[in-house]
Amino acid sequence: MKTKILVVEDDSRLRSLLLESIALEGHSPEGLGSAEAAIERLSEEKFDILLTDVNLPGKSGLEILPHCLQANPNAYILVMTGFGTIDTAVQAMKLGAADFLCKPVGLSDLISAIRVAVEKIQQTPSPVTIMTVSNSPLIAKSTVMLNLLEQVKTIAPYKINVLVTGETGTGKELIAKAIHFTSPRADAPFIALNCAAVPEQLLEDELFGHVKGAFTGAQTDRKGRFEQADGGTLFLDEIGDMNMALQSKLLRVLQESEFEKLGSSKTLKVDVRVVAATSADLDKKIADGSFRPDLYHRLNVVHLRVPPLRERPDDIMPIAQGLLEKFCRSVGLPEKVIADEAHHSLISYNFPGNVRQLQNCMERAAVFSGISPTVNLEHFPEEIKNQTNLFQIPTTSTVIPTNIPDEGIDFSGVVSQVERELLLQTLEKTGGNKMQAAKLLNMKRTTLVEKIKRLNIEVEEEDKETVSVNED
Repeated sequence: MKTKILVVEDDSRLRSLLLESIALEGHSPEGLGSAEAAIERLSEEKFDILLTDVNLPGKSGLEILPHCLQANPNAYILVMTGFGTIDTAVQAMKLGAADFLCKPVGLSDLISAIRVAVEKIQQTPSPVTIMTVSNSPLIAKSTVMLNLLEQVKTIAPYKINVLVTGETGTGKELIAKAIHFTSPRADAPFIALNCAAVPEQLLEDELFGHVKGAFTGAQTDRKGRFEQADGGTLFLDEIGDMNMALQSKLLRVLQESEFEKLGSSKTLKVDVRVVAATSADLDKKIADGSFRPDLYHRLNVVHLRVPPLRERPDDIMPIAQGLLEKFCRSVGLPEKVIADEAHHSLISYNFPGNVRQLQNCMERAAVFSGISPTVNLEHFPEEIKNQTNLFQIPTTSTVIPTNIPDEGIDFSGVVSQVERELLLQTLEKTGGNKMQAAKLLNMKRTTLVEKIKRLNIEVEEEDKETVSVNED
């Protein structure tokens, strides 16, 4: 993802030169000529870096700084002025500036400052975002999940159908609830129906209801899920398992917002937002004739893909800790934390069952750890404790997605996981000897040590080799 840089400079020629130089570095710059315009723009969008002149027509450039940091507390701020004084520099630093440049600024100095800013931003740990949805925390730290939550907030106010896809256990229903509870429909019903869990002959009755006498045993009128969700949101899980005849009736409801109960000729009007979800490949189902393309396009006004845990390793530890805390509160166990020794095993595991499997693991660990305030590796299931693939280089099918989704992946997270696995395998082979591991990986020992620290890898045995002073 390109670094977004806001440049505030009233000299149009200099501003153009700055924007062109920054763009050539591969970043995404935007230029404005006044503090007032910058403050308004910052209320609309977050920027990673702010580069501003102090002396601007109207408000001072220094007045922009609090607004920038309010929008993005991790923003890196560069201040430049043609009248550099110690007092101005001190004032700028107090307001959150990270660097102070005196005009005329050489392009090489500016580019160097921008490169330092980008490096600092990349080193800043991503904040953990927690969205509470119907008493359940939706926890995100990875870039791909933070982007997904931003999409949820964007589409929530509008009555448009949403298709949520993703593997089993990724939390598709939680995303559907997030859409509902951040929308104007939050006070209205959220009704969920798993289409795969209802027998085919009963699914129509579940959706539309029936009137008394519609069939044998129908002794009273019954409201279906559409009627129950009137004014709110209907979540249809595993929509890909619905039969073709019922798909036609669902399409009509989506198009006309009306339907008839079983056994009735009276048409009912409803105001329902539909969020559908599936773990199936609907494109394949359309190709083999088991899913209607017109229904797919009606449902797929907005498509949200929930990535599996293996594509967002940065989320594993925050989610695991959150699930642990929630379970402990619910059963009266003391507060617990996950021991450092268990971190790399959790992050390295592929979690084929995704968040649902991680939840089971944390609940098991909480129970087996008893009253201890710490959950250790021994408390986890065997598949995590004794991973056969712990020191294997991840395959394409397990770590790197075969197809890059439209919304992208958490590149740094996936790369970090590959690095971690490669280092773990090499250190296992050398018995923890960093010198030998560095030689096997054709890198300097100091580079290896830096990576070990950055990836929080524990090495059981200390190096016994003698390192030459001139090695690096």
